[in-house]
Amino acid sequence: MKILVGGLGHESNTFTPFLTQLQDFRPLFGEETLRESSRRGSFAGIVSTLQAHDDIELVPTLTAHAMPGGVVERETFEMLKGKILEQAHDVEGVCLYLHGAMRAEGAPAEGAPAEGVDHCENVILRELRQKLGPAVPITIALDMHANITAETATNVNAMVAYHTAPHIDPYETGEKAAAMLLQILREGRNLTTGFAKIPFLLPGEKAQSAVGTMGEMMQRVAALERNPEIISASLMNGHCWADVPDIGVIAVVVTDNDAVLARSEANKLAGAFWDRRADFDFGTEAYPVDEAVEVAMAAPESTVFLSDSGDNPGAGGTTDVTAVLESLLAHRAANVVVGSIWDAAAVDTCIAAGVGRQVSLSLGGKLDTRYGKPLDVTGTVRLISDGDTYRGGIREAHRLISRGKIVVLTVEGVDIIVTARRQSYVEPAQFRSLGIDPLAYKIVVPKRGYLTAPLEAISPRSILAISPGVTNCDVTQLDYRRVNRPMYPLDPDATWEPEEV
Repeated sequence: MKILVGGLGHESNTFTPFLTQLQDFRPLFGEETLRESSRRGSFAGIVSTLQAHDDIELVPTLTAHAMPGGVVERETFEMLKGKILEQAHDVEGVCLYLHGAMRAEGAPAEGAPAEGVDHCENVILRELRQKLGPAVPITIALDMHANITAETATNVNAMVAYHTAPHIDPYETGEKAAAMLLQILREGRNLTTGFAKIPFLLPGEKAQSAVGTMGEMMQRVAALERNPEIISASLMNGHCWADVPDIGVIAVVVTDNDAVLARSEANKLAGAFWDRRADFDFGTEAYPVDEAVEVAMAAPESTVFLSDSGDNPGAGGTTDVTAVLESLLAHRAANVVVGSIWDAAAVDTCIAAGVGRQVSLSLGGKLDTRYGKPLDVTGTVRLISDGDTYRGGIREAHRLISRGKIVVLTVEGVDIIVTARRQSYVEPAQFRSLGIDPLAYKIVVPKRGYLTAPLEAISPRSILAISPGVTNCDVTQLDYRRVNRPMYPLDPDATWEPEEV
């Protein structure tokens, strides 16, 4: 039995002022995807579940994942899509991991339509279904921040999304997607999907799955999944920093051959979510920038993690907005580390000066010029690094992580990590690879929204700064022009009801 598998992930922020290109994805093709599937991602969960059956032969297509950023270059999307589709023949089933929030720019060739592709994953699934026909089952694993459409539900037999944010269950989500495919192929089940979409732009920072209103909603999801008539249930709060039509919060329920139950339960779940729309709030302390800095400085805890949420690369931020850094310096905050500012020119200036030398330069504000501005600073070059580290500390070529040149610039008691490439500081090991112990500082400023699980695990206290940038958690501050209206909270008096079954 041949099963087509693959993984493609990108979260496209339409406010980010640069394109995501092929080199950002670092794609793997064919058999090499299986050799690299040992990590705890959804693709690995799919592969391990299917490989446990001796009579299943995997047909690997690609794995390609890029850090969230600007919309995807059209030629890159077309090539990646093509690598999936070219293997879509003579297979008995398909199981894919797709993030669910990829957008591509306008047409790659002269004379073709100029409009972009707002829902890339939907196009992939539509063309897969057209090529394979209605009899070949397709199941997918999705990110919790997917922006899928109702058409997606008609092109697949079943879907399941992460149940956690921060995401700690991608592997298990892949396992579930593969298990549902096996239910169709081996047990002859006819899985049906109920789908409901709520007109609600909800930042992930207000939808952490273990706390608050989102935590309560995920308890409802867990209760649904304990019902033996329901195969799976998912809530996707979507990627709100995408100015495209047909986005919002999504409820999905999969049943065994009971379309009425699937639609009814999806509608109930969506209706309950909408009824609580005003209750969603940050899962941690959150303040405007200056107040956040003041609270962090006065905190009794030995270390405070202060998230620069408006410039979060985990949702597409440029990492060159200097508003939080400017506030730290204005407040004369000391014993602070900031990770990180993307500024290749500043890195070159520091390297030219050398370790221990003083430099004056204009830092940041070169990419996101709408929400940030360059900050003039004078400091001392503390460290210069080539950025090369090895995963797990094991010096093998395939474990090499090359992050590009990095410097640490000390300005008035603030250690600023400045990078030649955009980076996302998601775990303590990244700081430690530069000789920086995060817990030795009073304030650690990662450019994040909610903390990732590894950072949260060591954080004595976390505070979120509601800062400017393309991932501003106050979505009313961003210039949406294409989303469907009315849309909450852009339209605070918006009304909505799920469709009747």
